[in-house]
Amino acid sequence: MVDVAIVGGGPVGVSMSIALSTLGVTNVILERETAAYPLPRAIVMDAEIHRSMIRHGLGDELAACLSPMKAADFVDADGVRLMGIELAEIRLFGLPVVSRHYQPELEAVLRHAAQQRGAVLRLGVAVTSVAEQHDRVCIECDDGTTVEASWLVGCDGASSTVRKAIGISLEDLGFDQDWLVVDLLVPEKHDSGLPDVTRQVCDPRRPTTLVSGHGDYYRFEFQLQPDEIPAEMRSNERVWQLLSQWIAPDKAKIVRTATYRFHAVVADTFRRGRTFIAGDAAHQMPPFMGQGLNSGMRDVFNLAWKLAYVQRGWAESGLLDTYSSERIPHAYGTVAQSVETGRLIDQLAGRTSHGVSPDAGYGGSRKSLAFTSGVVIGTGPAVGEPFAAMELLPDGTLDSFTLVSHDSLPDFSTMLPIAKVRAPASTILAGEVVVVRPDGYVAAVCSTSRVADVVAELARCCRMIER
Repeated sequence: MVDVAIVGGGPVGVSMSIALSTLGVTNVILERETAAYPLPRAIVMDAEIHRSMIRHGLGDELAACLSPMKAADFVDADGVRLMGIELAEIRLFGLPVVSRHYQPELEAVLRHAAQQRGAVLRLGVAVTSVAEQHDRVCIECDDGTTVEASWLVGCDGASSTVRKAIGISLEDLGFDQDWLVVDLLVPEKHDSGLPDVTRQVCDPRRPTTLVSGHGDYYRFEFQLQPDEIPAEMRSNERVWQLLSQWIAPDKAKIVRTATYRFHAVVADTFRRGRTFIAGDAAHQMPPFMGQGLNSGMRDVFNLAWKLAYVQRGWAESGLLDTYSSERIPHAYGTVAQSVETGRLIDQLAGRTSHGVSPDAGYGGSRKSLAFTSGVVIGTGPAVGEPFAAMELLPDGTLDSFTLVSHDSLPDFSTMLPIAKVRAPASTILAGEVVVVRPDGYVAAVCSTSRVADVVAELARCCRMIER
């Protein structure tokens, strides 16, 4: 019997495998397709996920398939800038704040890394049923085989078989729109006249998104109008009509065209018994913030260390309830932020007024999301947020709570694995000790004299008994 079965071999499921294997948790990936999806979908990786991937040993591999995003803005129909942000000089966790990727390349890197770390990847296998027993989950597959695992994680997309099998519902935030996506390969992108930005064109006739992708790739997204038929809008003739004001057919090659109806939904729970959901199986959002895949990755890094703690006997299974209590409010906030950005585009185009503040562009008016319950102690600046100097966390601390302090700390007895890091005083809030969780989030900020008590309280959090 394997520790964890992962249903879905896309980037979220494979990242789940990498995180678990790094923590010594055996896993198998069940993927119904026989090969990785060959076309681009997600297009950006934010600094937090980039840093988490580096912590999992993928820094060198990612360096070749990521490039920094330079700017993001909103313009009117005439191209006049309404608002925007220059991203090139902004760094978080020692990295570009947002990086671009070409998803097929990223997936190839992730799959190779997962297999290098010992994951079993079974392709062409679809799950037909899920049944929980007292100490395991039994997964029936369409090839007649059965997989038994201590835990199951459904990373199988928006139409998730796993989510449906365990009866988890989705809450609809009520913002659905139809769009046409066109991905281009532009061999002479630098001389094409296309702006090297992510741009929301607030045109009342047709709101449009432009994204300068990694390398020679470029994306256009066109809002479809009520009288337009998606299948007709995907025709080459119609696509080039839409592209004509930006680029000519002899300057670019179409890589993908797709019409889709985006949704804004969040599951009512991310856990039922021994089964969890992550990524699009758990939440779906409009694309305007580029947070769909990034949010799925946040699910992965939140859940992986908790599963490892339970498997190793460092925690009771009640710790796993904090996956839902931490991630649902965070995902809900991200979905709401993406919806707000989409409504702002329509509003700035003069199509309708949603009462959205212009400061909401790319989430500018929203407070950063932080965990307020779960494995966090106390409140205040930084608690429940990613550690601002995550790059200081040493290798080998992925299963440890890390105590970051300017001064040396005494030894004390605890059941939790502990690492200690001495850091510049400027890194530490008010000269105190920052207690960082295995996933890089701040669990507590306290004085040196209270470190032992805070760690003991965190240990009690991890020993929470199943409800």
